[in-house]
Amino acid sequence: MCRYGRNLADDSDSLTWRCFCDCHVCCTKCVENRVATHWRDTMNILICGASGFIGRNLTMALSKHGHNVIRAVRKPQGQNDIAVDFRNDTDIKHWLPRLETIDAVINAVGTLRDNDINPMHAVHQQTPLALFAACKARQIRRVVHISALGVGSPVHAVYFTSRIAAEHALQAFPPHMHWLCLRPSVIYGEDGESARMFRRLASLQVHMLPMGGHQAMQPVHINDICFAVCKWIEDEGASSGIIDAVGGSPTTLRGMLDSYRHQLGYAPACHVTVPEWIVRTSANLGDFVSSSPLSRETLDMLVAGNVADAAAFTELLGSKPLSYRHFMSVSKKT
Repeated sequence: MCRYGRNLADDSDSLTWRCFCDCHVCCTKCVENRVATHWRDTMNILICGASGFIGRNLTMALSKHGHNVIRAVRKPQGQNDIAVDFRNDTDIKHWLPRLETIDAVINAVGTLRDNDINPMHAVHQQTPLALFAACKARQIRRVVHISALGVGSPVHAVYFTSRIAAEHALQAFPPHMHWLCLRPSVIYGEDGESARMFRRLASLQVHMLPMGGHQAMQPVHINDICFAVCKWIEDEGASSGIIDAVGGSPTTLRGMLDSYRHQLGYAPACHVTVPEWIVRTSANLGDFVSSSPLSRETLDMLVAGNVADAAAFTELLGSKPLSYRHFMSVSKKT
């Protein structure tokens, strides 16, 4: 029994899911409603990129914890929304007024492709630098930055290199300012674009796998990302640092799609290996289609692999992060 007197979720033992009521077991109420009962002070939290996949989920999680979330978005729609433009708000003067009553800042803004609509140099570097400079000037006590797994690796991709300066700015904060930089792997969530794409691919009877689909991956669930941020931001004794946010089990592109297909209830798919020359030709063409997830750079990142040691992330969570093998089981309950 959970402390709420609720029955445990049927698959709690296999999922090893963490509970939001400190009962240390998986209860139906906590899995379905993500209830929090033990948080201390209510904070004013500014979330940059709150309309995006990660920011949207963080907004819901922190709001359920009782915090006042201010959504920094390109097109404000609600009372708690403020207008920001990461393409152009590259000066500290843009951010100082926005932080006057803020206790914590979360930057969840990012773009996969470099284009005129979302230039990486501005979105990943110039504007975060201005934001963090304003945080330093305002002495914001908690700053969270969502980066990407692979930053600092030998892979020369603008997606990675454009993020380095922002991470260095966090590391230059004075000791009394606490910061967390999460470097997530591929993030799974029912409302995530990449998750929808992979589910569609998994549902196909024939899996066309680039170079056999042996590229290493370690997808992480959005609930683990949200739990980690909530736990850290509310912990007075939390330490600053960079943490690789990865799932509980490494796999390959092929293994991930096979597992997703199984979780969707389909019979095993047929596998067809797409030769490298065809994949690279398609990636070259993708460079000219800004909306395409496939380009020469994204292919290079895929081939390089996207895995890491989960020890630090496990310590932050307090238990092992969820494995990709159970993503859809959890998503049905949340």
